[in-house]
Amino acid sequence: MKKKECLPPKIKSLSGRGLGKKEKAQAEAAAGVFFVVFLSILLYSLLQIEVYRASALYLEDALAASNLASAIIDIEEYGSTQNLIIGDPLLAFDRYTTALKGNLNLDDSWQCENKRMISGRVEVIDYVIYNCVKEKIYACRVGEEGILASWEGTLGQERAPNGILVESTGVYSEITFPVEGILGVCTQARKGKLVDIVAND
Repeated sequence: MKKKECLPPKIKSLSGRGLGKKEKAQAEAAAGVFFVVFLSILLYSLLQIEVYRASALYLEDALAASNLASAIIDIEEYGSTQNLIIGDPLLAFDRYTTALKGNLNLDDSWQCENKRMISGRVEVIDYVIYNCVKEKIYACRVGEEGILASWEGTLGQERAPNGILVESTGVYSEITFPVEGILGVCTQARKGKLVDIVAND
């Protein structure tokens, strides 16, 4: 009598044409769940990127408007010399912070109501006034403590902290703020903007 060869059950199922119906169903279910999870994460990421993009545009507009609101021109200087000069840096900074709070809808603790856009406290980390007279630039950095630094530069050679060339009297400001991203991860974002003030001839 010949011995009948018998393969173990696991080997037998693998040596056949494929998995059984039960194993196939389990594999398809696992693949389906993986696909749904992957698709959900991808869609959430795309939505988050769109929110970041919209927030960046909104913040840029808010910074530009706040910078312009703070650019208090010395009318007497302009009337006598035609030079556009921001005469009072401390008053300008005070007007800037007031305008920024209004434009970003911040409360007294500098928190935004819209937590999807700004998740925590907004901080002003830079505010610089550039006064241009002929070929010279007279710049000063201002903060809550007052004038922090002042220096002179040459028109056409001075750049704002964001790398933009200073071409006329203007204001640069930069803020930092936390943004909540995917899966609740919070990152610190920064946004800076230079606004030039140009006289209409």
